[in-house]
Amino acid sequence: AREWDRQAPLLIHCYAGVSRSTASAYIIAHALRQDPDPIALASDLRFRSPTATPNAKLIAIGDVLLGMDGAMSSAIAEIGRGAYCFEGEPFVFPVDPEHDTMW
Repeated sequence: AREWDRQAPLLIHCYAGVSRSTASAYIIAHALRQDPDPIALASDLRFRSPTATPNAKLIAIGDVLLGMDGAMSSAIAEIGRGAYCFEGEPFVFPVDPEHDTMW
């Protein structure tokens, strides 16, 4: 993700679009934003995807890789499980908070 040129959208997906892809999107946004606030970012994820239930193991790995000392896992736990669904709806999760786009 750090090598993404942002010339086009970055598509992140998994089988249902609820757990692994939402965890990946959260981790990537966290890695690419300047001084991200884990709780604000998790709240934004919930706002954009009511069904998002980010995979806790992936978030824990992101916590370690990004040196967040559990802050990302705590923030995701705070937003709780998303609404039950068979599969999630596609959504945009901006990397740059100044622009509501992915690129």
